[in-house]
Amino acid sequence: MNIGIALLMTQHDFDTIELAKKVEALGFESLWAPEHGIVPMDFKVAPATGRQGGIPKFYAEGGINHIQDPLLFLAGAATVTSKIKLGTGICLVPERNPIRLAKEVATLDNISKGRFLFGIGAGWLRGESEILGVDFPHRWKQTREYVNVMKELWTTEITEYHGEYVDFPPL
Repeated sequence: MNIGIALLMTQHDFDTIELAKKVEALGFESLWAPEHGIVPMDFKVAPATGRQGGIPKFYAEGGINHIQDPLLFLAGAATVTSKIKLGTGICLVPERNPIRLAKEVATLDNISKGRFLFGIGAGWLRGESEILGVDFPHRWKQTREYVNVMKELWTTEITEYHGEYVDFPPL
């Protein structure tokens, strides 16, 4: 059995680079970084739990909006570790530009010498998604298209794409 660590890490919690070293030294198989680019202060229901009553105190005090970017954190972790796998748990694909994300993911996989695991999702927090330009009711469709764009960019010498959400000439 393999056991990994997944933590919600803000810039105020602890030295995340030292954490990565410690996770590897303790023999864990992987380290996972979640993503929330932003959290609107006015959300009323946490859909995953159905909890009512507004934003939790931790979020309201600014913690959630200081979550470290998972790709940047994992790039840092890759430079101070050599064995553990490093994964996004999850990367909110439709909240990012797929051309830039393809380059970032490929770079991270290179820096980590193939230890990167690309965990993806489409998000659950409507306000966050909409602020970041996601077609929330169709976010899984948008995610599929973005993943297709990334695959094309990773596997073809010259890429051209014309879809519902992404449109670009030969690159």
